[in-house]
Amino acid sequence: MEEKNTRELILQEALTLFAEKGYAALSMRDLASAVGIRVSSIYHHFSSKQEIFDALIQRANDMKDSLQTVFINAFSKTETVEQEAFVQAGVFFLTGYLQNPQIAPLLKVLECERLHNKEADRAWHDLVIVAPLAHEANIFMALKKRGEIGEESAEDLAAEYQAAIMLAYFSGDIEMLQRQLNRFYLRVFQKDEKEV
Repeated sequence: MEEKNTRELILQEALTLFAEKGYAALSMRDLASAVGIRVSSIYHHFSSKQEIFDALIQRANDMKDSLQTVFINAFSKTETVEQEAFVQAGVFFLTGYLQNPQIAPLLKVLECERLHNKEADRAWHDLVIVAPLAHEANIFMALKKRGEIGEESAEDLAAEYQAAIMLAYFSGDIEMLQRQLNRFYLRVFQKDEKEV
C-alpha cells in the first residue's frame, strides 16, 4: 500500500469509526483492523489517536478555507447579488460544507466530545460558528461598501443569515432554509424598491 494512500485510508476509517464509536471508545487496534494493517503501521503515520483526530480537524479547516476562497473569488466577480444565487449560496453552505461526507461525521464526533473536551469544543465552535460568522460578516461588509445593502450591521446580518442555516442544519429542513433566505434577501436587498 502506498504511503499517502495508507495515511488517507487511516484518516477515512478513523473518521467513520470516530463517528460510530466516539473518540474514547475507538482503539488503535479497531482502527488497524478496519484499515487492514498492523497497529504498528498506524504509528508510522501518526504518533497517537489525538494526532489522527487533529489531522481530521485540520482537513476540515482546510476544506472550509478552500470553500471560502472559492466563494470570495466568485463574489468578487459579481456586480450585484441575485436572489437565486444568494439562496443557493446558503443552501450550499449547508449541503456542501456542513453535510459534506468529510465534514458531517467529524462534526458529529465534535458535538459529542465538546461536552467534556475543551479542544473539541473550540474546534466545533470554529468550524460551525466562529469562522462562518466572520466570513459572512466580511461579505455583508463588502456588500455595504458596494451599496447593495443599507445601514444594517454586517455582524447582525451575518448572525441572522447563520441562524437560518443552523436551524436547517439541526432540523434537516432545506425547504425552510430556502424560504427564510428568500425572505431575508427581499428584506435586506430590495428595501429601496419597497420604499419607492
